[in-house]
Amino acid sequence: MSNIVTDHVDARAASARTPSASFAAPPPDTEDPARQIGEIFKRLSGCHAVYGETAFTRIVAAVLVALGRAAMEESERQALRLRERTAPAGPGIRVSATARRVDFDGWDPGERD
Repeated sequence: MSNIVTDHVDARAASARTPSASFAAPPPDTEDPARQIGEIFKRLSGCHAVYGETAFTRIVAAVLVALGRAAMEESERQALRLRERTAPAGPGIRVSATARRVDFDGWDPGERD
C-alpha cells in the first residue's frame, strides 16, 4: 500500500519539475565506449533527479530489460554468422588455396594445326 502512496507523491513531485529533452535524445555519435557508458549514467542520474525514487526504480528495471534484450539479439546475430561460416559448402566447383596443382601442357584438342 505504501507503494501506491509513494507513486502519488512521486507523481506530484515530478510534475513540479520539467523533464529534460536529453532523456529522449539520440545517442551521441561516437565510437568511444567510455563516452557511451558515461551518457547512460548521465541520463540515469538525471532521471533519478527529475522523477524521484519509485519512478527511477521502474526506469532502471526497464533499462536492464532493454539491455538484456539487446545482448540476446546480438548473440543470436553472431551465432547466425558463425553458423553460416562453418556450414559445409554446397555442391559445385570448389576452389581452395591447398588444391592439387597440375601442370598444364597447353595443348587444346579443339585447336586446328
